[in-house]
Amino acid sequence: MWPKLPVVSISLKKRLWAIIVLVVAYLVYIALGDLIPQYWNLIGFRSFERSILSLGFVVILLIALSGLAASEKLAARAIQDGLTGLFNQTYIKSRLQEEIYRSERYKYPLSFIMIDIDNFKRINDRHGHVVGDRVLKAFSDLLQEKIRESDVAGRFGGEEFLILLPQTSCLDAASAAERIRKEVAVYPFRIGDGSDRSCQFTISLGVYSAPASGQKVEEIINLTDAALYRAKKEGKNKVVVVVR
Repeated sequence: MWPKLPVVSISLKKRLWAIIVLVVAYLVYIALGDLIPQYWNLIGFRSFERSILSLGFVVILLIALSGLAASEKLAARAIQDGLTGLFNQTYIKSRLQEEIYRSERYKYPLSFIMIDIDNFKRINDRHGHVVGDRVLKAFSDLLQEKIRESDVAGRFGGEEFLILLPQTSCLDAASAAERIRKEVAVYPFRIGDGSDRSCQFTISLGVYSAPASGQKVEEIINLTDAALYRAKKEGKNKVVVVVR
């Protein structure tokens, strides 16, 4: 479910769809009328008038379709991180709130992973920020490939990322985090300077898992962040799990 962000109002989309339906209905009406002999002569609607009106309706249809496509793009941009294409922090928090409600209602387990790229500053210092951005994008693509369709990955900011795992137990979440950690550690991230050069790095992960019970979004994020902090403090390239 998309979060209710006030970028494109629902009423605007409804109006655009209403216009599209009316225009299509008119064009169908014109097409059917042409199939009936003497139909237009009987109602006094000349061919020239029909052509002008049909052209006008086609223009309106194109404008409405363009407006609808633009509104969908605006809605997507409002919830996506511009660099990585993953969901942004706003969407992740909104989606986490929804999953908290479901977890409380249906007694589902809820898990959350926070990831930080170890020593990412070294990549920027050695190769430059352009390469750093490419690496972030490549890491995001890899992350998206390694999670389930039901999971939600997002960029929290900088080199920090979040994964929301609905209906996932502590054991499964920890297993998923460890699998991602191992695969990233050996993955050759291409620098993208026209050569075959690549760089490698490790990640630290904090995992939170518990049946949600009156918890707030910020509380869950803070608990997961605390687990991540422990992983960084204890040597990096590690998964630390917090169970409540």
